[in-house]
Amino acid sequence: MNVTLVTAIALLVLWGVLVFAMHLGSGPVQLSYAASAILFARRIITGAPKFLS
Repeated sequence: MNVTLVTAIALLVLWGVLVFAMHLGSGPVQLSYAASAILFARRIITGAPKFLS
């Protein structure tokens, strides 16, 4: 796991807590979902890092 994947998962969890537990649905809350989607897409496009030694 790298920083991009960990950050994407953390933002998705944060979004879930804010939307479903705290019932907030305003625009700034949705930015965490958008950032998570962008980071997941970046992870898929670039692929997992390959450590060659």
